[in-house]
Amino acid sequence: LEGCCDVFNPKAVRSAMSASFQVPLFHAGSWQEGLEILQRRGVRTIYAATMIDDDNGDGSNTSGAPDRTKSKQQSVPYFDIDWTQESSALVIGSEGNGLSPELRQTLLQGQTEVNHDVVTIKATHIPMNEGIESLNAAVCGSVILFEYSRQSLKNPTRSS
Repeated sequence: LEGCCDVFNPKAVRSAMSASFQVPLFHAGSWQEGLEILQRRGVRTIYAATMIDDDNGDGSNTSGAPDRTKSKQQSVPYFDIDWTQESSALVIGSEGNGLSPELRQTLLQGQTEVNHDVVTIKATHIPMNEGIESLNAAVCGSVILFEYSRQSLKNPTRSS
């Protein structure tokens, strides 16, 4: 998406330890175009990494500035998700702004229609101890994707 990190930036490639060449990557000019690409790839559930707000159960970014709007569902800890159950995608917001306004709106609705198919969007988070504000976006993504990898190794026939 526009305004996101260039995944082929030399620093990004180096820090990814060549994983950039092992994971399918797609460029989308907008959130809607991204949804269409994911839908064509068979993704029916998208998880958005969020911060947790104690009063509300759902924040909108990884920057430590929770969104105070209420979502239709509570955020689920990343380790309670069966990442191998179906094709899914993970969206992580920028450190400065968190999730885009369009993605936040979709998250509030809980689902959206893409080419006459319903795509569900759910909030997930990394539980944090009291007094810890947040993880940066790269660390958040790494922790969640490690769990995906761990589950895939345990059950390789179900991961996609």
